[in-house]
Amino acid sequence: MEIKDFFPNGLHLNDAFTLLEPVALYILGMSIYTLFVFKFYRFLASKDIFNFDLSRYEASRYRAVRVVVDTAFYIAKYLFIFPVVAFFWFAAFTVLLSFLAPDRPFSDILLVALAVVGTIRISAYLTEDLSRDLAKILPFAVLGIFIVNVSFFKTSESFEVLRQANAHRESILYFLMGLIVLEFALRISSAFAADIKNVILRHSRPSTPTTAPIEAHRE
Repeated sequence: MEIKDFFPNGLHLNDAFTLLEPVALYILGMSIYTLFVFKFYRFLASKDIFNFDLSRYEASRYRAVRVVVDTAFYIAKYLFIFPVVAFFWFAAFTVLLSFLAPDRPFSDILLVALAVVGTIRISAYLTEDLSRDLAKILPFAVLGIFIVNVSFFKTSESFEVLRQANAHRESILYFLMGLIVLEFALRISSAFAADIKNVILRHSRPSTPTTAPIEAHRE
């Protein structure tokens, strides 16, 4: 029995490359996408998204310096850096939704994208496990649909929807401002709730009576 009996069309290196090239592109693309989703949803679902190391300033002997540095970093984080991060979240979910629902109006896509991001941020302040689950549902749903039915994605129609963003600049700005206000409200509410919890715990602890030491009587 010869090899032609098993492979009547013959074995050719060019045919192997032609067959494996799209597979390699799929593997590369899906690997990059899943890695991005993994980093993205963990970042989005974290309650404290900024972890700057301020320990060297906290050790300063001057309380005024610590207060000024903390205030400056807080303002920089939530007035300058967070809007950029929030816009990235908003844009990412808008793109995902445009691929999932290219037939929907762009205004509806913006609304749903903001609702998804806002729900994830609220969940992050309640329980990060829930927020992580919510943050990865939509990206992995897109990947699942892509695996099952590649023809579902109409790239031209999806990009046509995204081109409408220029006509909705005011709406995008309003939605982004709403997301920033929501984050500030969550930060303030979280700090206020933590202070109340500490006060309740302090007052609920049983007070231990102090007893004077008993001196031993000499016989």
